[in-house]
Amino acid sequence: MREHRPQEESCSVCKGKLKKLGEDVSEMLEYVPVSFKVVRHVRPRMCCTGCDRIVQAPAPSRPIDRGMAGPGMLAHFLTAKFCDHLPLYRQSAIDTQEGVELDRSTLAR
Repeated sequence: MREHRPQEESCSVCKGKLKKLGEDVSEMLEYVPVSFKVVRHVRPRMCCTGCDRIVQAPAPSRPIDRGMAGPGMLAHFLTAKFCDHLPLYRQSAIDTQEGVELDRSTLAR
């Protein structure tokens, strides 16, 4: 889990103290050689106690907008497909053995 906190420690408008209001959680599936892992990005929302201003750190960038695949996972599939000449149905079967079920139509997109 990686937590991304806002850079501001206090409200930039009224200099009031920030308190936690909630958080946004996003997950990205990442490939580490011979295993998959889910990296959870947590971005707490902070609210100023003086002026009710809400502050949150920006979301980390992703290789594919709104996609769940991380850069390591994309590199793994592209290398297997184009360098190792491994068909998508075989990649899908190998990943199922690791506990990650990815349909070959998902890999083709």
